Amino acid sequence: MNQSEQRFSIEVENTSNRCAIGETVSNRNIQEKRTPVLSCEGACIKGEIARLAANMLAKEGGFARACHGELFFVPGSAMANWVKQVEKTVLIDGCGLRCHGRMLEGLVDKKNLIQFNALAMHKKYADVFDIDAVPEEERLLAARQVADKVLAALKEDVVN
Repeated sequence: MNQSEQRFSIEVENTSNRCAIGETVSNRNIQEKRTPVLSCEGACIKGEIARLAANMLAKEGGFARACHGELFFVPGSAMANWVKQVEKTVLIDGCGLRCHGRMLEGLVDKKNLIQFNALAMHKKYADVFDIDAVPEEERLLAARQVADKVLAALKEDVVN
């Protein structure tokens, strides 16, 4: 078996705790039929640009930011229920490793998951790790470029 065919798992202690604001926001997002937006949360500039782009996209009508922590680690939460029951979940991964995408594919129906690679969209900083190595203005410009491309792709898919 080659490495790409292997699967692995981690054990996580379950919790009965819930994030009060996460429950409120998720239930509202379910009622308002908002599309959840998740992103890479990696520590490098690529993850930061994906995160910023997701935050920008979530401000557009019909979208809202979802918490990957609750989705991954609090399976009975309203956040997890929201992301798992919608027709479409948008994910902006930071690079080609697709860390969040690979995890999400095990949690949500693949046909409902729309994935984007931020690095492939902005094509900058592939050889940079430190977030602060890129001035904030440049980070925001790259994130805006990604958010605009994602939004255009989503609108095009609705039209086609």
